Amino acid sequence: MNGYTLTKVFEINKTLVVADSVEDAIRVYKLRSPEDEVRNVCQISGSDVASDYSAIIAEPPDCNFKKWELTHITFTGVDEWTDINELVDIQRRYPKVEFGVLVSRKWQENNDRYMSPEQVKKLQGHGLRLSAHFCGSLAREVFDMGGFSEIHGAYDGMFDRVQLNVATYTDVAPTCIMPGPLKEVIIQQGSNLSIFEQCHIASGDHVSVLLDKSGGQGIDSPIEVPLYTQKVHVGFAGGIGPDNVIDKLKQITSSPNIGKFWIDMESSVRTYDTFDVGKVEEVCKKVYEDFLNK
Repeated sequence: MNGYTLTKVFEINKTLVVADSVEDAIRVYKLRSPEDEVRNVCQISGSDVASDYSAIIAEPPDCNFKKWELTHITFTGVDEWTDINELVDIQRRYPKVEFGVLVSRKWQENNDRYMSPEQVKKLQGHGLRLSAHFCGSLAREVFDMGGFSEIHGAYDGMFDRVQLNVATYTDVAPTCIMPGPLKEVIIQQGSNLSIFEQCHIASGDHVSVLLDKSGGQGIDSPIEVPLYTQKVHVGFAGGIGPDNVIDKLKQITSSPNIGKFWIDMESSVRTYDTFDVGKVEEVCKKVYEDFLNK
């Protein structure tokens, strides 16, 4: 368990809290969310020391959970040539859409999927749902420093969610992630969930996970729905695109474990490595007409 010893896990208002007693759990919860009224408290784990975090948060508490919910359809990699008016039109017609912006200090040295800071700022003020996807040193710095100075400074208020692309790193040391005004921090992970586990233990429901074995390369990967997805906001990526999005969604929602989730796609909505609004439109139309409205 990467150095963590857990005794009991409680769910308070759908937030996981590790503590020795219900009184301690409520006290910890109030420190995190002083304005929230404590409504529902459920003990998830038993009194024995738990060694498997995935098993802990997979145990069903004595509460009723809603069925699955698709929260976001994320299209990552809007670029310098993307027409913002077209994005606004898509957002208006398909409100679950989110546009992911790749952010890197070395954006000039990377491929065309990275926008200049000036172009990124032009996305602000249009009512778009935006997420920032931190790459390279920015992602690592969050773990080293435990903060989001870059996002609160240059891009203050633009993004509801920040994704840390750390799936390929093996030497980062997770710290307690407190996102401040951010609504959610996403940990991009492949098959190894140790970083996400530690961050979720430290920071609770502020932290979610994107399961992406392809690491943003668009390689089609089998859908695997972990047991803990009833409790954790989970994203799925890896080869999802216009040709298979309905099949992927059916695979995800056929699992009895699934709760709130989103899907993310990048390479499959590009043409000659340019963000293709036509492919984005095709995905949205299929998801809404052939899946959500069925």
